[in-house]
Amino acid sequence: MSSNTITVLITGSNQGLGYETALQLSKYAHVHLFISGRDAGRVKEALEKIEKDEGCKAKVQSVIIDVSNDDSIRAAVSEVEKHLAGEPLDVLVNNSGVALYGDDLRKTLLDTYAVNVFGTACTANAFLPLLKKSKQAGGGRILNISSGLGSVTRMADPNGPYAGKYLIAYNSSKSALNAITVTLAMEHQDLHVVAIDPGYNATNMNGYSGPMNPKDGAKIMVEHSLSKKGKSPGYYSKDGELPW
Repeated sequence: MSSNTITVLITGSNQGLGYETALQLSKYAHVHLFISGRDAGRVKEALEKIEKDEGCKAKVQSVIIDVSNDDSIRAAVSEVEKHLAGEPLDVLVNNSGVALYGDDLRKTLLDTYAVNVFGTACTANAFLPLLKKSKQAGGGRILNISSGLGSVTRMADPNGPYAGKYLIAYNSSKSALNAITVTLAMEHQDLHVVAIDPGYNATNMNGYSGPMNPKDGAKIMVEHSLSKKGKSPGYYSKDGELPW
């Protein structure tokens, strides 16, 4: 593997923002990319689409990860480690996420946190040894895909951009994800850890109601994957740094 190769693993990348980020990263010949998801068939289909794209120059592989299952996470780490054959993982993009609704609030909270919070924290923790081997400037990078709805400062502003969007399970899970971002960054100062708000994109998660095209939302994820940007911990959108 070339010394300038960047290895990137994106969770939940068989569709939506994760897939679009993977597709854009595949245009770079110095990228070694791992796409992932829970469903083997969908992951295989996404891999084939990326590899067949005329602009694909990266080495692209796939791995199955259900971030809500510790056995699945451990198996994925072993699989990635085998493929890397002693080389590091440079970038982990924690993109897997859900937005759930329902009358049973406790179940909605538990199911949301299982992926958005517990899943992200456990996945990051499992890949730490591979990330800490990175020789990238600033160390290995963790990108936690958050949301502007996770900003407590903005949510508390009655005149802010998110006034009226009171999705208790989703919003609080993204605030918790931001806290995980800060904790990881402060505990592991040899890594560069940021939370990213890609904007409100039209994806399956929101019934394609978002005003942004995922092609545009993925741009900030690609930029932070390719090189260290901002500070660690940091919270960023396309418009710059966000308040926690």
